Amino acid sequence: MKDLKELKSTQEFLQKVTAAFAGVVDIEIGIISSNLEVIAGSGYFEKEVGAIYDEGCMTHKILSSSGSESILVENTAYAVCCAECEYSSHCEVLAFLMCPIAYEGEKVGTISLLALTEQHRRKLLNHYEKMQEFLNKLCDIILISLNEKRMESKVTSLMNQFKDVINSIYEGVIAINEQGDITNINRAAEELLNLDRNIKTGIHINDLFPDFNLEDVFSREVDESDDLYYVNELSYTGPDNKTMNLFYNVTLMHEEELVSGAVLSFRLKEEVEEMATRIMQENKKCTFSGIIGTSKEINEVKEKMRLIAPTDSTVLIRGETGTGKSIFARAIHEESPRRKNQFVSISCAAIPAPLLESELFGYEEGAFTGAKKGGKPGKFELAHGGTIFLDEIGDMPLDFQVKLLHVIENKSIARIGGVSFRDVDVRIIAATNRDLEDLIKEGKFREDLYYRINVIPFTLPVLRERKDDILLLMHHFLDYYGKRLNKKINGYKEEAREALLAYPWPGNVRELENAIEYAVNIESGFKISRNSLPDKISRYYSSSDTSGIEDLFSLERKAIKAALQKYGNSTWGKEKAASALGISRATLYRKLKSIEQDVS
Repeated sequence: MKDLKELKSTQEFLQKVTAAFAGVVDIEIGIISSNLEVIAGSGYFEKEVGAIYDEGCMTHKILSSSGSESILVENTAYAVCCAECEYSSHCEVLAFLMCPIAYEGEKVGTISLLALTEQHRRKLLNHYEKMQEFLNKLCDIILISLNEKRMESKVTSLMNQFKDVINSIYEGVIAINEQGDITNINRAAEELLNLDRNIKTGIHINDLFPDFNLEDVFSREVDESDDLYYVNELSYTGPDNKTMNLFYNVTLMHEEELVSGAVLSFRLKEEVEEMATRIMQENKKCTFSGIIGTSKEINEVKEKMRLIAPTDSTVLIRGETGTGKSIFARAIHEESPRRKNQFVSISCAAIPAPLLESELFGYEEGAFTGAKKGGKPGKFELAHGGTIFLDEIGDMPLDFQVKLLHVIENKSIARIGGVSFRDVDVRIIAATNRDLEDLIKEGKFREDLYYRINVIPFTLPVLRERKDDILLLMHHFLDYYGKRLNKKINGYKEEAREALLAYPWPGNVRELENAIEYAVNIESGFKISRNSLPDKISRYYSSSDTSGIEDLFSLERKAIKAALQKYGNSTWGKEKAASALGISRATLYRKLKSIEQDVS
């Protein structure tokens, strides 16, 4: 066939193009011919070169259709179009943008941008128009390559067409040849390095970075399957004599199996460190170590949950509204072997009874009026291999409880309108603020379901019973909302502290967080005052008898003592304790000195 012959003839060129520019755009590229053979690809797709896919794949669908438009799939896990593909159960692609390649009026294949990480998926979606334009231009270059066999003209043409895409990338990008001469600089690099936009390419890389070791870059041994490697940090002094530190990566470029140049991508060191810290903090929030609290009650719960997290046993978390049941459920998942799979949460009280079955079990095409074409998977299917969190299970309709009991006992579900059962491997974590025993007596909750979900029960302590943690949470939320709202507030006035400590917090941690967010919004000074607190908290403090309430110094001393008992008295331990308490290390040392003087 003509299309197969022509694409095959340019396979070496296409492979070099995908390898060279996947590193620049930071998203993998794959090219598939009309017989569904992988012709070229970068990263994950490079290993697939030569493989032939089945007719359930997206390339077959787009080549079989009459249209010529590209297709964007934002999430393959939920895409109906991916359901028929035999690779869907173990596909590493999270999202992709696919464009048909038309040659002389005939579709000869497809080219795709493939996101294999959540970061790359967001980049693909955020820069969709630029990525679409890039694919269209890359298709034009491929068509040129089908008629011309001169590699140099094709790479030059591709670089010219691709320049606007490079300029849309946030990272600074500089391309150099093997001699170290700069061949391309993107707009982000010009702005970051404060360069004249009329600067001519051809200057040496050491003119910008005197300490850049060119010999080390081109002589370093790297894995043949991964020419992208992290080098280190680099210092740069701009025209204004200001020095900045950069973190950068290098991607080697090849021509006829020889290194022909490299692409440097870089960002400010402090930006990378800030981003890494933010990611680590977000990840930490999903684990037990990220749950704020040093009181005996909360520590006992965390330690017991750590013990059962690696198992598959069903868990029931009970507690008042706002005690953080969903956070603890997520922490159990994140510290279990299932953490690489989905954590799916559903509120049994928020979904109307008629829709609950379709939400949990899904439905087949044509199951009811308005059903989506191809059907829809339910929460249990989406959580396969992971964890499903059934929040507010005490509010689940009685007739639906029978169906849930069947799923727990048989580990299988049937979609609405379906005739067959699907096996599901999920761990169930349920939560409720209702008294299930009373509901059983009232005939509103099935006793057999109760014993199925009450395998490992936990009851979360209310905030009013762990006063030591209120100060920690006050400082944590003040720091969080101060940064989020760009308010420079560095503490609480004494009366505001006393009012917050005296309040009984019926809404628990959630109510405390809302109160601090409100106060940060209202406060115009540098410390939270009582007037900035919600009225009900201020009124309660005015009307309450404060006699018998433990003084602030005692509470602080207890909190510090608990933190040091957990982390130790070493320098590292005190640093961790200060972080947990929401204060600086210097403040911790000052308070320790004050405590020692008080004791003596």
